[in-house]
Amino acid sequence: MPPSDDGIRVALLTPPGRGALAVIGIVGPRAVDLADAVFQPRSGLPITRRNDAAVCLGRWPSTSSSVGEDVVVVRHGTAHVEVHCHGGLAASAAVLRSLVAQGAAAVPWADLQAALGDDEISLEARRTVPLAAGPKAARILVRQLSGALTREIATLDALAASGANCDLGERIARLLRAARVGLRLTTPWRVVFTGHVNAGKSSLINALAGHGRMLVSPRAGTTRDLVETRVVLGGWEIDLVDTAGMRDTAVDTGPVERAGIERARIAAAEADLVVDVVAADVGQADTQDRQAVGPRRLRVVSKADLVDGVALSDPGILCTSARTGIGIDRLAMRIADLLVPEEAAEPGLLDGAVPFTPRQVDLLRRLLPPHPLPSDRGPAA
Repeated sequence: MPPSDDGIRVALLTPPGRGALAVIGIVGPRAVDLADAVFQPRSGLPITRRNDAAVCLGRWPSTSSSVGEDVVVVRHGTAHVEVHCHGGLAASAAVLRSLVAQGAAAVPWADLQAALGDDEISLEARRTVPLAAGPKAARILVRQLSGALTREIATLDALAASGANCDLGERIARLLRAARVGLRLTTPWRVVFTGHVNAGKSSLINALAGHGRMLVSPRAGTTRDLVETRVVLGGWEIDLVDTAGMRDTAVDTGPVERAGIERARIAAAEADLVVDVVAADVGQADTQDRQAVGPRRLRVVSKADLVDGVALSDPGILCTSARTGIGIDRLAMRIADLLVPEEAAEPGLLDGAVPFTPRQVDLLRRLLPPHPLPSDRGPAA
């Protein structure tokens, strides 16, 4: 049964599992009295007689041990207290049990934050931040946790109330453009490497990852299945997918290799970006073929160390060598640029308010004025 409005709620605020520190929140009327009923301050001064923001060192008695647990109690107010204890599973569980025994109700952490007055967007951000796919995604989510999107929606409400449809439409259009990235902040981008057998796909992925994740062999057809490696490029978390090499239709292949090639085709069709790899030493591509061939495809020349170097002088060709490192940094930057073109095309778009859930996108669409501006393209597919 959920606690009544005048009840005291307790929850583990840190992720469950072993760690250096665990934090238990206590929220509700007379929360400070509840903590004082159990906590034994080292100074002897009860929490109820301390000022807000006071930090108290002491012990938390244990029902299974005469020693108890060293803890730090933080008084945020009469209705909000935190207990910081050892990060082991047993310590936090013992603190929670003792609080429940005193009459508190154990609730999920999100319910505790809601009791503290967090708005729905802040709660969504708290749930989402631990799942952020890379440092840039984490920074965007932290800004929403700090109120960037909440403040912007308040501004939109004010514009709608005043009838300023032009400004309202422009602001919503900007948010919907940002939402294309916002909706992907917890899901790594997926980049599939394709190409003929022995084109150097596995070696390029190993070079981008910085370690030998893929098995590399001069024998054709080493990769038979999809092999994934998670990396961070340009601040974004990305899954690099190695695939079975393609062969000419005249070449007889076995059932396992044919199945691998079919999986490669399916993976490429579902990818955020396809990197077509051609080997410089076998004449698989001329200058035109070596250039990018669309917003979702990138043509890359591998094994550049095996040719005379003339092609390296053409800035339109992305030449690489996994053995020498030629072009690897440029390839990493190019992949990130193609996955998140908004960073270059519209600087600042992702620096402020960014919608990051379908609920938020639906809310923005409902706020659109009757005749939205042509610039409202919404999130890209």
